[in-house]
Amino acid sequence: MKTSRIYVMVILVSILLTACDKKEETFPQRRDIVDVVFASGSVIMEKNYLITAQAEGNLVETHFTEGDSINAGQLLFKVRNNTQEALVNSTAAGYQYALNNMRSNSPVWQKLKQQQVQLNNQLKNDSAQYIRYRNLYGINAVSKAEYDKVKLAYNNTQAELKILENTMADTHKSLHVEALNAKAGYVAQQTNNEQYIIKSDYSGVLLSSPKIPGELVKHGDILAQIGAGKFLARLLISENDINKIKLGQEVFIELNTEKNTSHKGIIKKIYPAFDSNEQSFVAEAEFAEKSLLVRVGTQLQANIIISESKQALVIPNRFLLSENKIILARTGEQKNVKIGIVTPEWVEIKEGLNENDKIVMLDKNAKKKKK
Repeated sequence: MKTSRIYVMVILVSILLTACDKKEETFPQRRDIVDVVFASGSVIMEKNYLITAQAEGNLVETHFTEGDSINAGQLLFKVRNNTQEALVNSTAAGYQYALNNMRSNSPVWQKLKQQQVQLNNQLKNDSAQYIRYRNLYGINAVSKAEYDKVKLAYNNTQAELKILENTMADTHKSLHVEALNAKAGYVAQQTNNEQYIIKSDYSGVLLSSPKIPGELVKHGDILAQIGAGKFLARLLISENDINKIKLGQEVFIELNTEKNTSHKGIIKKIYPAFDSNEQSFVAEAEFAEKSLLVRVGTQLQANIIISESKQALVIPNRFLLSENKIILARTGEQKNVKIGIVTPEWVEIKEGLNENDKIVMLDKNAKKKKK
Protein backbone atom coordinates (compact mmCIF):
# COMPACT_ATOMS: atom_id res chain seq x y z
CA MET A 1 0.00 0.00 0.00
CA LYS A 2 2.79 2.38 0.87
CA THR A 3 4.47 1.74 -2.52
CA SER A 4 1.19 2.40 -4.31
CA ARG A 5 0.77 5.77 -2.57
CA ILE A 6 4.28 6.84 -3.48
CA TYR A 7 3.62 5.93 -7.12
CA VAL A 8 0.43 7.99 -7.20
CA MET A 9 2.26 10.97 -5.69
CA VAL A 10 5.00 10.73 -8.33
CA ILE A 11 2.37 10.77 -11.07
CA LEU A 12 0.67 13.84 -9.54
CA VAL A 13 3.96 15.74 -9.24
CA SER A 14 4.76 14.84 -12.84
CA ILE A 15 1.40 16.16 -14.00
CA LEU A 16 1.89 19.39 -12.06
CA LEU A 17 5.36 19.95 -13.50
CA THR A 18 4.05 19.29 -16.99
CA ALA A 19 1.27 21.82 -16.43
CA CYS A 20 3.81 24.40 -15.28
CA ASP A 21 5.75 23.92 -18.51
CA LYS A 22 2.65 24.08 -20.69
CA LYS A 23 2.99 26.49 -23.60
CA GLU A 24 0.18 28.68 -24.98
CA GLU A 25 -0.17 28.28 -28.74
CA THR A 26 -1.98 30.16 -31.51
CA PHE A 27 -2.05 30.75 -35.26
CA PRO A 28 -1.90 34.20 -36.91
CA GLN A 29 -5.34 35.32 -38.02
CA ARG A 30 -6.98 37.87 -40.29
CA ARG A 31 -8.85 40.83 -38.82
CA ASP A 32 -9.28 44.58 -39.19
CA ILE A 33 -6.88 46.54 -37.00
CA VAL A 34 -6.79 50.24 -36.18
CA ASP A 35 -4.05 52.39 -34.61
CA VAL A 36 -5.39 55.32 -32.61
CA VAL A 37 -4.12 58.20 -30.47
CA PHE A 38 -6.19 59.14 -27.45
CA ALA A 39 -6.92 62.79 -26.72
CA SER A 40 -9.01 64.63 -24.16
CA GLY A 41 -10.50 68.06 -24.71
CA SER A 42 -13.62 70.21 -24.86
CA VAL A 43 -16.09 71.74 -27.28
CA ILE A 44 -15.33 75.24 -28.59
CA MET A 45 -16.68 77.41 -31.40
CA GLU A 46 -14.80 78.24 -34.57
CA LYS A 47 -14.55 81.92 -33.62
CA ASN A 48 -14.31 83.17 -30.08
CA TYR A 49 -14.42 86.85 -29.12
CA LEU A 50 -14.01 88.53 -25.76
CA ILE A 51 -15.84 91.81 -25.12
CA THR A 52 -13.92 93.87 -22.57
CA ALA A 53 -14.60 97.13 -20.75
CA GLN A 54 -12.70 100.05 -22.26
CA ALA A 55 -13.11 102.35 -19.26
CA GLU A 56 -13.98 102.25 -15.58
CA GLY A 57 -17.53 102.77 -14.33
CA ASN A 58 -20.69 101.12 -13.09
CA LEU A 59 -22.47 98.63 -15.33
CA VAL A 60 -26.00 100.05 -15.61
CA GLU A 61 -27.51 98.21 -18.59
CA THR A 62 -27.30 94.65 -19.92
CA HIS A 63 -29.31 93.98 -23.06
CA PHE A 64 -28.71 90.25 -23.58
CA THR A 65 -28.51 87.06 -21.56
CA GLU A 66 -26.34 84.00 -22.05
CA GLY A 67 -27.44 81.90 -25.00
CA ASP A 68 -28.97 84.80 -26.95
CA SER A 69 -28.09 85.34 -30.60
CA ILE A 70 -26.40 88.66 -31.34
CA ASN A 71 -25.96 90.65 -34.54
CA ALA A 72 -22.96 92.85 -35.23
CA GLY A 73 -23.54 96.43 -34.10
CA GLN A 74 -26.13 95.65 -31.44
CA LEU A 75 -25.87 97.34 -28.04
CA LEU A 76 -24.71 94.92 -25.35
CA PHE A 77 -23.86 96.96 -22.26
CA LYS A 78 -23.84 100.50 -20.95
CA VAL A 79 -21.38 101.71 -18.32
CA ARG A 80 -21.87 104.95 -16.43
CA ASN A 81 -19.09 107.25 -15.22
CA ASN A 82 -20.21 110.56 -13.63
CA THR A 83 -16.90 112.29 -14.33
CA GLN A 84 -17.09 111.37 -18.00
CA GLU A 85 -20.69 112.56 -18.25
CA ALA A 86 -19.68 115.90 -16.70
CA LEU A 87 -16.87 116.28 -19.25
CA VAL A 88 -19.24 115.59 -22.12
CA ASN A 89 -21.73 118.16 -20.81
CA SER A 90 -18.99 120.72 -20.20
CA THR A 91 -17.44 120.41 -23.64
CA ALA A 92 -20.88 120.44 -25.25
CA ALA A 93 -21.68 123.71 -23.48
CA GLY A 94 -18.31 125.15 -24.49
CA TYR A 95 -18.89 124.23 -28.12
CA GLN A 96 -22.37 125.76 -28.09
CA TYR A 97 -20.97 128.95 -26.51
CA ALA A 98 -18.32 129.20 -29.25
CA LEU A 99 -20.97 128.73 -31.95
CA ASN A 100 -23.14 131.42 -30.36
CA ASN A 101 -20.21 133.88 -30.39
CA MET A 102 -19.84 133.39 -34.13
CA ARG A 103 -23.42 134.42 -34.85
CA SER A 104 -24.05 137.93 -36.22
CA ASN A 105 -26.32 138.81 -33.30
CA SER A 106 -23.88 137.68 -30.61
CA PRO A 107 -22.82 140.28 -27.98
CA VAL A 108 -19.25 140.20 -29.32
CA TRP A 109 -20.33 141.07 -32.85
CA GLN A 110 -23.00 143.53 -31.71
CA LYS A 111 -20.40 145.59 -29.85
CA LEU A 112 -17.97 145.61 -32.80
CA LYS A 113 -20.70 146.44 -35.31
CA GLN A 114 -21.91 149.31 -33.12
CA GLN A 115 -18.37 150.71 -33.10
CA GLN A 116 -18.23 150.25 -36.87
CA VAL A 117 -21.48 152.16 -37.37
CA GLN A 118 -20.27 154.99 -35.14
CA LEU A 119 -16.95 155.28 -36.99
CA ASN A 120 -18.65 155.16 -40.39
CA ASN A 121 -20.95 158.00 -39.34
CA GLN A 122 -18.01 159.93 -37.96
CA LEU A 123 -16.07 159.30 -41.15
CA LYS A 124 -18.92 160.70 -43.22
CA ASN A 125 -18.94 163.87 -41.14
CA ASP A 126 -15.15 164.16 -41.14
CA SER A 127 -15.06 163.55 -44.91
CA ALA A 128 -17.64 166.25 -45.58
CA GLN A 129 -15.80 168.63 -43.24
CA TYR A 130 -12.50 167.84 -44.90
CA ILE A 131 -13.85 168.53 -48.44
CA ARG A 132 -15.41 171.82 -47.24
CA TYR A 133 -12.22 173.03 -45.58
CA ARG A 134 -10.12 171.92 -48.56
CA ASN A 135 -12.29 174.08 -50.83
CA LEU A 136 -12.17 177.01 -48.39
CA TYR A 137 -8.44 176.70 -48.06
CA GLY A 138 -8.22 176.80 -51.88
CA ILE A 139 -9.76 180.29 -51.90
CA ASN A 140 -7.83 181.35 -48.76
CA ALA A 141 -11.05 181.51 -46.73
CA VAL A 142 -9.50 179.49 -43.87
CA SER A 143 -6.00 179.28 -42.54
CA LYS A 144 -3.68 176.35 -43.21
CA ALA A 145 -3.72 175.44 -39.53
CA GLU A 146 -7.54 175.12 -39.58
CA TYR A 147 -7.36 173.03 -42.78
CA ASP A 148 -4.65 170.76 -41.37
CA LYS A 149 -6.69 170.20 -38.19
CA VAL A 150 -9.76 169.05 -40.15
CA LYS A 151 -7.62 166.90 -42.46
CA LEU A 152 -5.96 165.23 -39.44
CA ALA A 153 -9.33 164.45 -37.90
CA TYR A 154 -10.47 162.87 -41.18
CA ASN A 155 -7.28 160.77 -41.49
CA ASN A 156 -7.55 159.65 -37.85
CA THR A 157 -11.13 158.48 -38.34
CA GLN A 158 -10.10 156.56 -41.47
CA ALA A 159 -7.27 154.89 -39.51
CA GLU A 160 -9.57 154.03 -36.60
CA LEU A 161 -12.06 152.46 -39.01
CA LYS A 162 -9.29 150.43 -40.65
CA ILE A 163 -8.08 149.23 -37.24
CA LEU A 164 -11.63 148.25 -36.31
CA GLU A 165 -12.09 146.33 -39.57
CA ASN A 166 -8.81 144.45 -38.89
CA THR A 167 -9.99 143.78 -35.35
CA MET A 168 -13.27 142.42 -36.69
CA ALA A 169 -11.41 140.17 -39.16
CA ASP A 170 -9.09 138.91 -36.40
CA THR A 171 -12.04 138.38 -34.08
CA HIS A 172 -13.83 136.36 -36.76
CA LYS A 173 -10.76 134.15 -37.19
CA SER A 174 -10.30 133.86 -33.44
CA LEU A 175 -13.92 132.89 -32.84
CA HIS A 176 -13.73 130.38 -35.69
CA VAL A 177 -10.61 128.78 -34.18
CA GLU A 178 -12.24 128.74 -30.74
CA ALA A 179 -15.29 127.01 -32.23
CA LEU A 180 -13.11 124.44 -33.97
CA ASN A 181 -11.18 123.77 -30.74
CA ALA A 182 -14.40 123.53 -28.76
CA LYS A 183 -15.83 121.14 -31.35
CA ALA A 184 -12.66 119.01 -31.23
CA GLY A 185 -12.90 118.83 -27.45
CA TYR A 186 -16.57 117.92 -27.62
CA VAL A 187 -16.00 115.26 -30.30
CA ALA A 188 -13.10 113.83 -28.29
CA GLN A 189 -15.29 113.50 -25.20
CA GLN A 190 -18.08 111.99 -27.29
CA THR A 191 -15.55 109.46 -28.61
CA ASN A 192 -14.47 108.74 -25.05
CA ASN A 193 -18.10 108.40 -24.10
CA GLU A 194 -18.51 105.66 -26.71
CA GLN A 195 -16.21 103.54 -24.58
CA TYR A 196 -19.05 103.39 -22.07
CA ILE A 197 -21.57 102.24 -24.68
CA ILE A 198 -20.45 98.74 -25.64
CA LYS A 199 -21.62 97.17 -28.87
CA SER A 200 -20.77 93.88 -30.53
CA ASP A 201 -18.49 93.93 -33.54
CA TYR A 202 -19.47 90.38 -34.38
CA SER A 203 -22.54 88.22 -34.92
CA GLY A 204 -22.80 85.05 -32.87
CA VAL A 205 -24.04 83.60 -29.59
CA LEU A 206 -23.46 85.16 -26.17
CA LEU A 207 -21.66 82.32 -24.39
CA SER A 208 -21.02 84.00 -21.05
CA SER A 209 -21.54 87.34 -19.31
CA PRO A 210 -19.82 87.39 -15.90
CA LYS A 211 -20.83 90.93 -14.82
CA ILE A 212 -24.24 92.01 -13.49
CA PRO A 213 -25.88 95.47 -13.51
CA GLY A 214 -24.68 97.67 -10.67
CA GLU A 215 -21.26 96.06 -10.56
CA LEU A 216 -18.12 98.18 -10.88
CA VAL A 217 -16.09 97.32 -13.95
CA LYS A 218 -12.53 98.33 -14.71
CA HIS A 219 -10.67 98.80 -17.96
CA GLY A 220 -9.93 95.37 -19.43
CA ASP A 221 -12.56 93.46 -17.44
CA ILE A 222 -14.28 90.76 -19.51
CA LEU A 223 -17.95 91.60 -20.00
CA ALA A 224 -18.91 88.88 -22.46
CA GLN A 225 -17.69 85.97 -24.53
CA ILE A 226 -19.20 85.60 -27.99
CA GLY A 227 -18.88 82.48 -30.11
CA ALA A 228 -19.55 82.19 -33.83
CA GLY A 229 -19.17 79.66 -36.62
CA LYS A 230 -19.02 75.89 -36.34
CA PHE A 231 -18.64 73.76 -33.23
CA LEU A 232 -15.16 72.26 -32.93
CA ALA A 233 -13.49 69.73 -30.69
CA ARG A 234 -10.36 71.18 -29.09
CA LEU A 235 -8.04 68.21 -28.53
CA LEU A 236 -5.13 67.99 -26.11
CA ILE A 237 -2.39 65.68 -27.42
CA SER A 238 0.71 64.44 -25.63
CA GLU A 239 4.25 65.16 -26.79
CA ASN A 240 4.75 61.48 -27.57
CA ASP A 241 1.85 61.42 -30.03
CA ILE A 242 1.83 64.85 -31.71
CA ASN A 243 4.05 63.78 -34.64
CA LYS A 244 1.50 61.11 -35.53
CA ILE A 245 -1.28 63.65 -36.02
CA LYS A 246 -1.98 64.88 -39.56
CA LEU A 247 -4.61 67.09 -41.15
CA GLY A 248 -7.59 65.16 -42.48
CA GLN A 249 -7.34 62.26 -40.02
CA GLU A 250 -10.63 60.86 -38.75
CA VAL A 251 -11.56 61.34 -35.10
CA PHE A 252 -14.22 59.57 -33.10
CA ILE A 253 -15.45 61.79 -30.29
CA GLU A 254 -17.40 60.88 -27.17
CA LEU A 255 -18.98 63.78 -25.27
CA ASN A 256 -19.33 63.58 -21.51
CA THR A 257 -22.97 64.60 -21.97
CA GLU A 258 -23.57 61.61 -24.29
CA LYS A 259 -21.77 58.61 -22.90
CA ASN A 260 -21.29 55.65 -25.25
CA THR A 261 -22.25 57.75 -28.30
CA SER A 262 -19.53 58.37 -30.86
CA HIS A 263 -19.45 61.39 -33.17
CA LYS A 264 -17.21 61.45 -36.22
CA GLY A 265 -14.87 64.38 -36.87
CA ILE A 266 -11.93 65.43 -39.04
CA ILE A 267 -8.66 67.05 -37.93
CA LYS A 268 -8.74 70.58 -39.41
CA LYS A 269 -6.00 72.41 -37.52
CA ILE A 270 -2.83 71.52 -35.62
CA TYR A 271 -1.25 74.26 -33.54
CA PRO A 272 2.53 74.43 -34.05
CA ALA A 273 3.50 75.47 -30.52
CA PHE A 274 3.28 73.61 -27.23
CA ASP A 275 0.57 75.01 -24.93
CA SER A 276 2.30 75.55 -21.60
CA ASN A 277 -0.99 76.14 -19.78
CA GLU A 278 -2.43 72.81 -20.92
CA GLN A 279 0.94 71.05 -20.92
CA SER A 280 -0.05 69.53 -24.26
CA PHE A 281 -0.08 70.16 -27.95
CA VAL A 282 -3.43 71.29 -29.33
CA ALA A 283 -5.39 70.29 -32.43
CA GLU A 284 -8.92 71.06 -33.58
CA ALA A 285 -11.41 68.68 -35.17
CA GLU A 286 -14.56 69.65 -37.03
CA PHE A 287 -17.67 67.60 -36.34
CA ALA A 288 -19.00 65.78 -39.40
CA GLU A 289 -22.61 66.19 -38.24
CA LYS A 290 -23.72 69.67 -39.31
CA SER A 291 -26.80 69.79 -37.06
CA LEU A 292 -25.12 68.42 -33.95
CA LEU A 293 -26.46 70.04 -30.76
CA VAL A 294 -23.62 70.55 -28.32
CA ARG A 295 -22.67 73.09 -25.67
CA VAL A 296 -19.45 75.04 -25.56
CA GLY A 297 -17.17 73.79 -22.81
CA THR A 298 -18.49 70.21 -22.83
CA GLN A 299 -15.66 67.85 -21.92
CA LEU A 300 -14.86 65.02 -24.31
CA GLN A 301 -12.60 62.09 -25.12
CA ALA A 302 -11.46 61.29 -28.64
CA ASN A 303 -9.68 58.58 -30.58
CA ILE A 304 -7.73 59.88 -33.56
CA ILE A 305 -7.32 57.28 -36.32
CA ILE A 306 -3.62 57.19 -37.19
CA SER A 307 -3.72 54.20 -39.51
CA GLU A 308 -5.87 51.15 -40.19
CA SER A 309 -5.53 47.91 -42.08
CA LYS A 310 -8.34 45.71 -43.37
CA GLN A 311 -8.02 41.94 -42.91
CA ALA A 312 -4.47 42.25 -41.70
CA LEU A 313 -2.48 39.26 -40.48
CA VAL A 314 -2.32 39.68 -36.69
CA ILE A 315 -1.20 37.89 -33.57
CA PRO A 316 -2.10 38.58 -29.94
CA ASN A 317 0.16 41.29 -28.50
CA ARG A 318 1.41 39.02 -25.69
CA PHE A 319 3.02 36.61 -28.20
CA LEU A 320 5.45 39.25 -29.45
CA LEU A 321 8.83 39.14 -27.72
CA SER A 322 11.32 41.96 -27.41
CA GLU A 323 13.14 43.04 -30.59
CA ASN A 324 10.06 41.96 -32.60
CA LYS A 325 10.58 38.24 -32.26
CA ILE A 326 8.18 35.29 -31.96
CA ILE A 327 8.64 31.60 -31.09
CA LEU A 328 7.73 28.99 -33.71
CA ALA A 329 5.83 26.07 -32.19
CA ARG A 330 7.27 23.51 -34.61
CA THR A 331 10.95 24.13 -33.89
CA GLY A 332 10.92 26.27 -30.75
CA GLU A 333 13.23 28.78 -32.42
CA GLN A 334 12.85 32.55 -32.18
CA LYS A 335 12.19 34.37 -35.45
CA ASN A 336 12.26 38.05 -36.38
CA VAL A 337 9.10 39.51 -37.89
CA LYS A 338 8.26 42.87 -39.43
CA ILE A 339 5.36 44.49 -37.61
CA GLY A 340 2.87 47.20 -38.54
CA ILE A 341 0.07 48.52 -36.35
CA VAL A 342 0.37 47.73 -32.65
CA THR A 343 -2.59 47.97 -30.27
CA PRO A 344 -2.87 46.84 -26.65
CA GLU A 345 -4.42 43.56 -27.88
CA TRP A 346 -3.03 42.88 -31.37
CA VAL A 347 0.10 43.23 -33.48
CA GLU A 348 -0.01 43.42 -37.26
CA ILE A 349 2.55 41.12 -38.93
CA LYS A 350 3.83 42.52 -42.21
CA GLU A 351 6.51 39.92 -42.94
CA GLY A 352 7.92 36.73 -41.36
CA LEU A 353 4.72 34.70 -40.71
CA ASN A 354 1.75 33.25 -42.54
CA GLU A 355 -1.57 31.91 -41.35
CA ASN A 356 -0.24 28.33 -41.07
CA ASP A 357 2.67 29.16 -38.75
CA LYS A 358 1.77 28.14 -35.23
CA ILE A 359 3.51 30.22 -32.58
CA VAL A 360 3.88 29.70 -28.87
CA MET A 361 4.28 31.68 -25.71
CA LEU A 362 5.41 30.39 -22.37
CA ASP A 363 3.10 31.20 -19.51
CA LYS A 364 4.32 33.27 -16.57
CA ASN A 365 5.46 30.27 -14.54
CA ALA A 366 7.38 28.87 -17.49
CA LYS A 367 9.01 32.22 -18.14
CA LYS A 368 10.10 32.46 -14.51
CA LYS A 369 11.46 28.93 -14.65
CA LYS A 370 13.31 29.70 -17.86
CA LYS A 371 14.90 32.70 -16.23
